[in-house]
Amino acid sequence: MARAELDVGELLMKLVARETGEISKVDYHPQKPEFSHDTVIGETRLLRQSPESQGVSSAFFVELIRKLSETKECNIHKFMALRHGKVIAECAFEPYDMDMWHVSYSMCKSIVGMAIGILIDEGKLSLDEKISDIFSSRMNPFGFLRKNVTVKNLLNMSSGVDFYEAGAISGNDWRKSFLEAGFKFDPGTQFEYNSMNTYMLSAIITEKTGESCFDYCKEKIFVPLGIQRVYWESCPQSITKGGWGLFIRIEDMAKLGQLYLQNGMWDGKQIVPADWVKESTSWQIETNKGDNSHYGYQLWINDDRPGSFAYNGMLGQNVFVYPDIDMVVVTNAGNSDIFQTSKMAVMIRNAMKDDIEVSDIPLPEDFSSLNSLKAICKSVSGRNNNFPVIYSGGWKNKAVRMTTGSARLHTSSYSDKRGNFKSQVRSFNVRKENHLIHEWLSKLDGRTYDIEQKGVGIFPLMMQVVHNNFTDGINKIGFRLCDDNSFYIDIYEGIEVYSLRCGFGGKRYISSINMHGEVYEVSLVSYCVTDEYNRLVIRNEINFLEEACLRTFNIFFYDDAADRDDRKGTFIHPSVPSRLEVRLMETPGTDMLINTMKTMAPDALSGMQGKVVSKFFKGGIKEAIEHAVNNTIQPTINGVLSLPSTPEPALDTPSEPVDAK
Repeated sequence: MARAELDVGELLMKLVARETGEISKVDYHPQKPEFSHDTVIGETRLLRQSPESQGVSSAFFVELIRKLSETKECNIHKFMALRHGKVIAECAFEPYDMDMWHVSYSMCKSIVGMAIGILIDEGKLSLDEKISDIFSSRMNPFGFLRKNVTVKNLLNMSSGVDFYEAGAISGNDWRKSFLEAGFKFDPGTQFEYNSMNTYMLSAIITEKTGESCFDYCKEKIFVPLGIQRVYWESCPQSITKGGWGLFIRIEDMAKLGQLYLQNGMWDGKQIVPADWVKESTSWQIETNKGDNSHYGYQLWINDDRPGSFAYNGMLGQNVFVYPDIDMVVVTNAGNSDIFQTSKMAVMIRNAMKDDIEVSDIPLPEDFSSLNSLKAICKSVSGRNNNFPVIYSGGWKNKAVRMTTGSARLHTSSYSDKRGNFKSQVRSFNVRKENHLIHEWLSKLDGRTYDIEQKGVGIFPLMMQVVHNNFTDGINKIGFRLCDDNSFYIDIYEGIEVYSLRCGFGGKRYISSINMHGEVYEVSLVSYCVTDEYNRLVIRNEINFLEEACLRTFNIFFYDDAADRDDRKGTFIHPSVPSRLEVRLMETPGTDMLINTMKTMAPDALSGMQGKVVSKFFKGGIKEAIEHAVNNTIQPTINGVLSLPSTPEPALDTPSEPVDAK
């Protein structure tokens, strides 16, 4: 693994040095299509029913959704719950959309596990079949001589092969690298999570069928379940990535959980063999990972409830399945979740283990609680400010009332006096923002600023690495005030100009970013404020609606007093700012990249390389690298007012408002 670790280190150093363009050793080709918001022929929807009709209290979901909303660390994007195959609770958290696909990360490993079960049932594969036999025609005669790795070892993460996710950035032929890699332990003797095991399962499907894992899953799983709007990335060798790279809608994730809850049966047809469902959801190996101490075939076995298991992807992409109560709970998020251990995952798992009460027969309809559930779901989506507050001991007492407030409060109740104060503060802030907009935006209209530092892009670093799609670097930032008072920030990056409409006053606008041929939808909300030095600041939150990432893009303007219209050191009559400073952050990302860098342990490197790296690390270089990586994820760039030139052509960049609140 030494070579791959060095490649990871080399890439990190390029990122720290702010190199741009094709800095990866993996060839880039655009893959992800633009998401279609139109329903596709063959796509089906799950039935919707009230929680009470399926034996669950609406008030349970009111409190759970409230807690998820109030806990900042959850950073949940979407939530859906099923009982008896019916959707009984669902909501998207502003600005996300229930109907849009979302990156799934490792959640899709479980789909590969389903496909392997189907392939075995077709007689084309067996659990004890060796990889060396499957890929014998591709083997180096001197490679894999002692590799008795079986399909089962790949399924339960016990292959021991020393070629990991980091290898995905070390070259184009991942299959060859896996087959030629060494071992950390004997196959089948212990658990070690490795996404390349899943990639090799995908490669096996291609080897056995002649088609990609994605195409095979479309035929065998997706189409029968009415899953149409879905996309799965492939490696440079056109093998489906398998362990990551899938974009899928949350309702379709829920279908996949329900499929296993129904023992592989869907609409009267056996999609996945029932015996395979039973075997893959049984304990196959011990993981020694605390609450997730058991692993099946490409899915996690937990002890939350009898027989419960989960399809899990990092940063909060989960399908929790509870057979004993016939329920499925699904999430998309953008938190620090690894192996279902984040606050969001623990909160949901504890609620499903300790708090929920279910009935085998329908409960009496509770219209008060149901209306509260509808209201809170509408509120967290950002469509209004009605927000239910639970008093007197929580949902089990069913004392639910309505009030108004923010969807992300950190208190469960407040007095009218406090509510009036908050309303007054909000009103004052709006008036202040309107004043700043009136005084300043006209000064910025048509101005551009040349960026002095190169190598920083609008695309979050996490997404650049995962999709092998690296920035060309922002070289200029411009501003436009249109006749309808809409205000745009134009980001000049490489040959592209990303025109983002600012959503002041609580409005959000959706724009598109075309990153080297891959189109991503983003939602932008902006705030016009002043900092402690009385500088104008335009704060921007850019949510990548198909991803787990959020990019903050805060612009500070420097306005010299001597240049102002009144020639005084006041803020009343601003001049055109001569300089700006942009501070960028991304969420999540910082901790994860630092941890990746920490895995570059010198003892994992052999020979002279290991000795040199060890010497550097002991000399304090590692801490300096960590600091540099942190500055790479949270960079600051500066711009100076561009010299007058030929006016830029007008850009036709209509944006649709997402809720003119």
